[in-house]
Amino acid sequence: MASRILHRHDWPRRQCAFLVLLLLIVGTLPAERPGEIERRSATEADLRADIEFLASDDLRGRGVTDEVIHQAADYIGKRMNKIGLDTTKFDGTPFQQVQITVGARPGAAENNSASFQFVDSASNAPPPDVNVAPPVEVRLGEGMNPLAIGAENGEFNGPLVFVGYGITAPKIGPENLKYDDYAGIDVKGATVMMLRKEPGMNDPNSPFDGVKNTRHAFFVTKIKNAIKHGATGVIMVNDPTSILQGVQNQRSKIAQERERIERIHEELKKLPGDAKNSRASFEQKIVNAERMIESLQNDLQQAKRGVLGVSEAGERTIKDAMPVISLARDTADELITRAIGKTLQEVEQAIDQSMQPNSFVFPKLRASWKVELLPSIADSENVVGVLPGRGQLAEETIIVGAHYDHVGMGGYGSLAPGTIAVHNGADDNASGTATMLAAANYLVETLKEYASHRRIVFVAFTGEERGLIGSKRYVDNPCFPLETTAAMINLDMVGRLRDNELTLYGTGSADVLDEIVDRSNARFQFKLFKVKTGYGPSDHQSFYKAGVPVLFFFTGLHNDYHRPTDDADKIDFASTARITEMVADVALRLAVRAQRPKYAETENRVSIRRQLTAFIGVSLSDRGTLVVLSAVNEGGPADVAGLKAGDQLDRLGKQQIKNSADVLEVLRNRSPGQILKVRVFRDGQPVELNVKLGVRPG
Repeated sequence: MASRILHRHDWPRRQCAFLVLLLLIVGTLPAERPGEIERRSATEADLRADIEFLASDDLRGRGVTDEVIHQAADYIGKRMNKIGLDTTKFDGTPFQQVQITVGARPGAAENNSASFQFVDSASNAPPPDVNVAPPVEVRLGEGMNPLAIGAENGEFNGPLVFVGYGITAPKIGPENLKYDDYAGIDVKGATVMMLRKEPGMNDPNSPFDGVKNTRHAFFVTKIKNAIKHGATGVIMVNDPTSILQGVQNQRSKIAQERERIERIHEELKKLPGDAKNSRASFEQKIVNAERMIESLQNDLQQAKRGVLGVSEAGERTIKDAMPVISLARDTADELITRAIGKTLQEVEQAIDQSMQPNSFVFPKLRASWKVELLPSIADSENVVGVLPGRGQLAEETIIVGAHYDHVGMGGYGSLAPGTIAVHNGADDNASGTATMLAAANYLVETLKEYASHRRIVFVAFTGEERGLIGSKRYVDNPCFPLETTAAMINLDMVGRLRDNELTLYGTGSADVLDEIVDRSNARFQFKLFKVKTGYGPSDHQSFYKAGVPVLFFFTGLHNDYHRPTDDADKIDFASTARITEMVADVALRLAVRAQRPKYAETENRVSIRRQLTAFIGVSLSDRGTLVVLSAVNEGGPADVAGLKAGDQLDRLGKQQIKNSADVLEVLRNRSPGQILKVRVFRDGQPVELNVKLGVRPG
């Protein structure tokens, strides 16, 4: 699921007379029909095989900028073909080509360079000294990189000014220290050289905090400040702590690739002698991994010098940005030493210790540089398989889709900042892709019994994590006209069912969808949480905006979302098999009903529902508009904080509590380990306590 900031939505409240927050009771599930146990067992096996492959370390998180995403696409295409779908709609293949803009890349090497020449101030020429040193020059990937956070192109030839950390802070720390690297120095028309981060990093006594970054450490803040002071370009110099972290990250990547090669060699040993195709495939994987290591070794050398990657400071968000260059720290040190007789480290330490700026114009130094950035395009593909229609409904379409891309090794889209590790994406969204394939398998067999039904198009979308790119591509270039498309079912994060709660979005996007969902669920008995809107941060939105009714199946956000911990061993395969059956049943009902659903407008406001993971350890009793603690679990978070049975809940955080559902709503938006301020009335007197939330059992 694409990460996005969403508006709040007022969820329906469910009243309950008594609620035990330790464990929500799941109702008794209906008895299995004859043959269902065997079929569900087979479905579970398919789900497990598909999810474990798609979420394996070998696929490196299925990022669209990584070539291994094509292995995922090939796998899905072969699975569709084996199931019995038509996989020939795109020049005899299942692959609809998709181009995804993934930021910026450097232009030609000759258009990305920097040179620093000490000159005679009167003539702007090298001083008349036979021993004059040649200019200090750096080239693309060898001491400098243009940064994507800056302007796409530019040239400069002029003065260079060192501005410390590039910070202007009127009030810092408890003593309201005034700190300004630009005080008393004119940078108009000059290029400014600045240090990354802020003074006193890692010093808990620093007025800038030291333990964590203030806003003054952010790249965007520094660049905007340079623009405000009239500079024409920024040269960024990395700090020692970040350099060390960057080196460790690169070494970690190299180690992971070497481990991958070792695993492939082990698999090769297990192959029989006649497995020529498999052997060739494994050998090619080794070649690819070795190429990756070679590239990473080059990146490691750059990291040691402190040169940032092109996108490492982020993408451009400043409207009138100036060019920004990352310069090797050793090069910056050479320039500063030649200019003022002090090393970069000495200048840096002086600022950190005194909390006083130390800015200066480089005397008799002329800087010249060129920058060129071009859009970076990743070639990827949607994977499409078609179950043809029959009879009178044959020319109408139902779409069942799920995205198969994820966030790769971290960086873009990751909620574990600074972590370089495989983000396996088992729930997001190997689970949805596998469920789509399993539903296709079910429908291929079931629809043989129907003389008339709509065609069903199964699509594994790419580029969802980059802004629904794959689904937008399909909507703009569908296999069959969208005018003939009766509905779209989207599956995104359906592998972590908890408390038997299944969320369906889009139930109000057409006149009959709510009824169809309820009739289907009469058999499966999920605790449905229905949301009318057809909008949301996943691929169904692309279809809904084009006038197609939608349903979006979802089991809720959790603490592993967009983190390296979203692994296959956390998938509830039995529950995912049940969800698969309901998806197939809803798709079947849509495929065979005589009348297609009638599209309806819904409100464009949606909030994505979180699973309940925090634990407070109380039992509640609703008494009119009052909520009373009927029991407090011994040793639980509430007990440790001092809450007692009989206390009347008044507030949790800023939320007024009127019923037990209010408590659930607050806890859904909290995480274990967070401190929750609780206000109760005890013997008529207000009592405020801080509860450290625990991890919900089970």
